[in-house]
Amino acid sequence: MSNNQPQSRPNRGAPKTNPTRTYSQTKRPTRSKAEIARRIFFAKCIIVFCLIFVLGGGVYLLSRSGLFKSKSSNAGGTALSTVTFETEATPATEATDTPDQTTPAGSLAGCTVILDPGHSGEDTGCGWPLNSSEIEEKDITLKIVNAMEQDLTSRGATVYVTRKTDDTVGIYYRLAEVHLICMDIAKERGILPFSAEKEQELRQKCEKIKEINQWQKFTSEGMGFMAGFGACEDLKLLMDMEAQLTDVVFLSIHINSTGDPSEYEIKHGAAVHYPDDQYISSPSHDEGGEPAHEAYFGRHNEENNAFSQMLYDHYVEYFPDMVSYSKEQSHLPSAFAVIREHALVGALFEVGFITNPSDRAFFENDENLAKSAIPLDDAIEEYFTSLKEKQTAAS
Repeated sequence: MSNNQPQSRPNRGAPKTNPTRTYSQTKRPTRSKAEIARRIFFAKCIIVFCLIFVLGGGVYLLSRSGLFKSKSSNAGGTALSTVTFETEATPATEATDTPDQTTPAGSLAGCTVILDPGHSGEDTGCGWPLNSSEIEEKDITLKIVNAMEQDLTSRGATVYVTRKTDDTVGIYYRLAEVHLICMDIAKERGILPFSAEKEQELRQKCEKIKEINQWQKFTSEGMGFMAGFGACEDLKLLMDMEAQLTDVVFLSIHINSTGDPSEYEIKHGAAVHYPDDQYISSPSHDEGGEPAHEAYFGRHNEENNAFSQMLYDHYVEYFPDMVSYSKEQSHLPSAFAVIREHALVGALFEVGFITNPSDRAFFENDENLAKSAIPLDDAIEEYFTSLKEKQTAAS
């Protein structure tokens, strides 16, 4: 309230209505300046108090009405709360019935992806030049997976990565990690299909495989319960559990190559390998070796086929130069261990040939590697969307 407001003057009397009353009879006592100032001060205090009360009550009512919403971010396990103001035109406000919901926003909310960057450390994978590599598969795959993890997370997915660094971790180390991740997911959901004692036993066996961590010469000790053809009882237990995790997909990223110099210019482009029970169980396609166990027939063969085709289609649509040199070799069933030794819906994606000059130039551009995440993640999103549509139709 302004201090320049005119002060009221002492009332000098009303108009004379009684002619017999003199001015001296109606004259009021003159107040001192100090008393007037004191009364003005008290009046200002009352006005300020009323304004505070009214404004405070208004803010309280607005907050109770849901116009101000609190959004939380769990980064590194710490909840950070920020307040945002949403207008009536904001679509999120219209679609949100429960402002306190904790489900992450995004098109892939509730979906889980396990990413596997092929090779690592001393296990460099393919490289170029062949005898003194300046560009190596292990580095390319990690860059692509790092970009995918960031993008998938921004879409709301829960993402696990089998390796984050260039430390040497063998393929069975990474597969043991996949089994441990799946046990964690199943246990959190309360759907572990075996006893706590069996869980502890399987976890110890997985940790033993990681401890041995063979990458150059595989032995039954280094492969553990995943050694041999087919699936032993321990592996079958885990694969049956993983087959129930339909909202979890696995994707391993790799780079292709050919050892024949005459094919350097010919073989190029992307290729996708997917697990199929009939193919893997065929003795002619056996890559498991000894000991021999019963073949496993619990994988999601149709889903693996469809998922891998989505990956290829999205990738070559985004990067037309990466269309495979051979339609037959662009999308095919395989028995590679990384997609053979678990029962998640999954695929192995070969981005291109490091031995081909054009593909190699693509790999040497980090922007291309970062952008590779977009079509691959779009394919993952398409798969989950189709899965939800099937589940809705079935219900």
